[in-house]
Amino acid sequence: MVKEVQFTEKVPISHHLIEIKDRVIQVSLVVALFFGLSFYFIDIPLLWLEDPLPKQFAELTFITPTEPFFTNMKVAFMCSVFISMPWILFHLWGFIAPGLKVKEKKITALFVFFGTIFFLFGGVFCYFLVLPLGLKFLLAYGSNFWKMQVTIGFYFSFVVKLIMAFAFAFQTPLIMVLLTKFGVINTVKMKLYRKWAFLGTFALAAILTPPDIITQVLLAVPLYGLYEFGMIVSRFFEDPKNRELAIRQMQAEAEARRAAKEAAKTAAEKRKTAAKRKKKSSVTS
Repeated sequence: MVKEVQFTEKVPISHHLIEIKDRVIQVSLVVALFFGLSFYFIDIPLLWLEDPLPKQFAELTFITPTEPFFTNMKVAFMCSVFISMPWILFHLWGFIAPGLKVKEKKITALFVFFGTIFFLFGGVFCYFLVLPLGLKFLLAYGSNFWKMQVTIGFYFSFVVKLIMAFAFAFQTPLIMVLLTKFGVINTVKMKLYRKWAFLGTFALAAILTPPDIITQVLLAVPLYGLYEFGMIVSRFFEDPKNRELAIRQMQAEAEARRAAKEAAKTAAEKRKTAAKRKKKSSVTS
């Protein structure tokens, strides 16, 4: 039972910590339950994850005695996180909901549903599109000169990390919508910082994916597309007053820069004129 904190009055930080502890315990129990089930039926996810592997590299090997065991644990944990994601998002929403208004609660409640959908869609997108293309390129590269032996540890680590990276990266529109709704960011500045967002998606892709340009591009391009999509959707949830205020602030900043530029130009012209007069007076004297 989670000890929920109501924000109708001030409460000590210890109450928040108790609620966090209770929610973490509940989430951990559910993840542990699905981890056990996934580990017991591990053959199903293993065969599913091996399917994108090109047929000529289908014979996986292992080089250490503990490699199969820890590989199975890693795959089972990924499966448990995927299955438990609705429960994880529900507790995340349950922690922040008491501090929200009624209308905000209804909006953030959709975060649980759409967060799960986008999480699963990111994993499916990676599995059916990115993995086949990435593996085909990476494994075929150099295979004409060397013999490729794919170990289960390296292969499943690569697959699991890539799927999880795409699944979490596809949460970008939801995070943008929530931040816009609560006034943390606005669509005006989102449009202004488009070029930085484009560079940021490639930087993030370089961190989340293995060090090869193919998988980085395959993550960065849809991630930037999600940024544009999140910007469009955020406009429907944004408070028009915040957008108008941001526009006025940008206009004021632009006018201040223009005035500073004109003042600097005028000061430069005055200095130039004064220098000419001084030079002229020195010549006549």
